[in-house]
Amino acid sequence: MKKLRIFFKGKKLRISLGSFMALLLVFGIWGGFHYSKASVIKRYVAAYSRSGSSFENIKEYLVWSDNKERVTNDQAKYARFSGLNQADAQQLTETLETAEPGDDLYVTRVGRKFLVFPDYRIAMKPLSLTIKTNIEGLDILLNKKKVSTSDSDHYSLTVQRLPRANYTASVDGHYNNRDIELSKTYDGKNGTLDLSVTFKHFTVTSNLTDGELYFDDTKMASLTDGQYEVDNYPLTNSAQVYVKKTFADGDLVSKKESLSKISNGSTVALDADNLLDAGKAGQVLVASFDKLVNYVSSNQNPADLATVFEDGANNDFYKGLKESIKAKFQTDQRKASSFTIPNIVIDSMSQVGKESYLLNFSASYDFYYDKATDSSKNTQGHVVQQLTGKVTLKKSGEDYLIAKAGEKNITVTSEENQVKAESVFPDALLGTWTLENQDRTISMTFDKDGTVTKKVDYKDSKQTDTTSTAKVRQVEEKEAGLYLFQYQDGTDTSTFVPNGGIGGSGVKYAFGVKLDGDKVTSVVWQAAINADYDYSKPLLGDVLSKK
Repeated sequence: MKKLRIFFKGKKLRISLGSFMALLLVFGIWGGFHYSKASVIKRYVAAYSRSGSSFENIKEYLVWSDNKERVTNDQAKYARFSGLNQADAQQLTETLETAEPGDDLYVTRVGRKFLVFPDYRIAMKPLSLTIKTNIEGLDILLNKKKVSTSDSDHYSLTVQRLPRANYTASVDGHYNNRDIELSKTYDGKNGTLDLSVTFKHFTVTSNLTDGELYFDDTKMASLTDGQYEVDNYPLTNSAQVYVKKTFADGDLVSKKESLSKISNGSTVALDADNLLDAGKAGQVLVASFDKLVNYVSSNQNPADLATVFEDGANNDFYKGLKESIKAKFQTDQRKASSFTIPNIVIDSMSQVGKESYLLNFSASYDFYYDKATDSSKNTQGHVVQQLTGKVTLKKSGEDYLIAKAGEKNITVTSEENQVKAESVFPDALLGTWTLENQDRTISMTFDKDGTVTKKVDYKDSKQTDTTSTAKVRQVEEKEAGLYLFQYQDGTDTSTFVPNGGIGGSGVKYAFGVKLDGDKVTSVVWQAAINADYDYSKPLLGDVLSKK
């Protein structure tokens, strides 16, 4: 029995030792991974990327590179750490994986964990920033926290042992009754932030007509009609002057000019490159209407629509153009014979995105109807529509297209119907003409259809007024303003002679008029029965005036 207890006692010991060794192995594997350089980098970057106070998230990982001591909250009180986006996080990971001692940021071992595993931290080289100004009595701020107050016109202050972070130095105060608010951002290279002030007067112009004027990161003012006058504004000579306009899809920035290169009293043009001008915009707009004309001519979408319209035939503005002529060519009972667009004008143009513009335009449609479209009345002529609309252009490569998205419309504002029956007589002859004699008033009326009506109204009530009519089939202009009437045999030609008919044997007559402004003269040509008329020798008769 005693031997049996001794046997089991040894067995229990072996089982406990085996479990311990297994746990020790698992712990070693876990610790080797968890405390590895790669894992520490991964946790540091993940902490840096979290929202909230970035320094509080990462301070447990940070030590100074020169003494391996932790970076404290007091030492980081001026620092601004911004959370990392995905691209920045990837870049930081790659930088730390390849960094070496002596770099601004690298991985270093400060001891051991559990006497076995390396204790890795992120070593940071201390940063020193020197802030200068030439104005006494200004508050010196670093990331909007007061550091000191300048006490001379050649003031210089060095802030030491700063963590590697984002810094903007600024001055705040008054000088000669002017507010002074200047700032300069640390660029990661130059440790001197010079906020020395100079006063200049100059004028800024820009093709970003309603953009904002900036000096470095400080917004100065808004331009009006592409211009702003800087009047003795306190500036730093090292400042970069530029104009910026912010859109929903990004910022558009003009060229930059160093203040030190701008002379007092000068004008500096701060233009942005490659802006769309009205001439190029007009070409795109005209090209869009040309595609509509091509569609009307062929009754199918042009093959090269995508060179003008984003998404080709699916572009809503192109669909709107087709809809705008649909009635005249498809749904109206009388359909137009042809179509032109004689007038396209850009009324205004405004930039609505970094690379997009809104055009307000007006245009004219001219629909022509020939006689073949009106067999009953033989009318012909034009229907002219006036339109207004809006359309958005966007940049595509080096060109601009009619955008699929964005504001767009097209509206008919007026329509003038010029369709009418073709007049036999010239328009200037149409209407009523009168001749006042001593005993009567004679009037002659010329209608579009060729009807001539002569009325004789006697002043003596005892005499009977008379009316006669004749029908002219067509007129022939023999010389400027001289017209020969063509009519059927049997026509009452006395209607063409204001004061009565003419006659004679062995002769024949042709009739017409001579039109001269607001006067018309009856005309007769005379020839022998078998001879031709000499139309260069008209016989002029009575002269009538336009009523």
